Amino acid sequence: MGDIVVIGAGFAGLAAARVFSRHRKALGGRRVILVDAKRTFDFLPILPDMIGGRIVRDHAVLDVAEYLERLGVNFENGEAASVDMAAREVRLKDGHALGYEYLLVCCGSVTNFYGAVEIEKHALKLDSADDAAMIQNTVVTYPQKKFLIVGGGYTGIEIATNIARFLRRHRVRKYNIHVIERQEDILTALPEWMRDYCRLNLCRLRIQLHVGASISQRTESSVTLSNGLRIDDCLFVWAAGVQTPGFVRRLPSEQDPQGRLKVDKTLSFAEGAFAAGDAAAFMKKGRALRMAVQFSLNEGHLAAENILRLCAGRKKLKAYRPLDLGYLVPMANFRACGTVLGVPVLGFVGWILHYAMCIYRSLSLRHRLGIARDILLR
Repeated sequence: MGDIVVIGAGFAGLAAARVFSRHRKALGGRRVILVDAKRTFDFLPILPDMIGGRIVRDHAVLDVAEYLERLGVNFENGEAASVDMAAREVRLKDGHALGYEYLLVCCGSVTNFYGAVEIEKHALKLDSADDAAMIQNTVVTYPQKKFLIVGGGYTGIEIATNIARFLRRHRVRKYNIHVIERQEDILTALPEWMRDYCRLNLCRLRIQLHVGASISQRTESSVTLSNGLRIDDCLFVWAAGVQTPGFVRRLPSEQDPQGRLKVDKTLSFAEGAFAAGDAAAFMKKGRALRMAVQFSLNEGHLAAENILRLCAGRKKLKAYRPLDLGYLVPMANFRACGTVLGVPVLGFVGWILHYAMCIYRSLSLRHRLGIARDILLR
């Protein structure tokens, strides 16, 4: 009998921790060890709002050690470097090794720079609350007020609109915000009516779109696009895609192009090993489920339940049946668009629904009240 090791203190990892906490007797004396390089859980859906100044940092982060202590789950503050599947061992970057009987990989995703080392050195990104604070601080101090966001997906659009909100709130009239997308349109996975709505709103905020374009040259003082446009003296933010951490991509298991582990119907990818959240590629109708909080929470819960079943010697595991409640693209000027339970939603109603779900999914009463207060007062 060995330990249960959970890698990642995000939505899926903490959902699993709550299940293990509620069923301690079913663990049969096994320890649950949750590993994460960060000491905080950062509420990703509202990190763009930190940039815009709507949400304060204290309401977007949670101390992982304190939270897990209340649950009776052990916390290992370290970064996973590799997993030896044969030896059933997780090795950390500090050289420490954790043996396991059962493994749950739910370490989320990180910004993908596609091997562009020089860009990675100079660009800002949005993987954490620290990143959000860095972007906001740079927006405050950057004298030229020229901003370049690479990536026209959810994150890129949210970053752009929140920068615009921050500048308008502080009565900065002269600014230039550019969003670059190498595809022929922004938000290409979404229906055309949503893309139209977002484009119109970006125009309202004086955010310039450059679709079908990419970076052809980057220097310390300028960026030149493939369409010939040169933008000098700009703040550079990269939001052009994500991938799983390196140790996940090095695992000898089938993965999708983003390095997500392809799991079976029980969320297992190897004997005694499961994956959940952004690290898992659960296939439905030939495609992996999109990365979303609702799936991370449900997968983390079900993976933990299946591990408990194995602890009890039960061979039959539960199958994951994803329920898609919908999705929203929130923008900082009280507008959003998307679908909820299959019903199209846009405008202020969609914006309110987005924050209602954020409040509902927060992990403490203090955070729920804090987010609600920020939305009402800021």
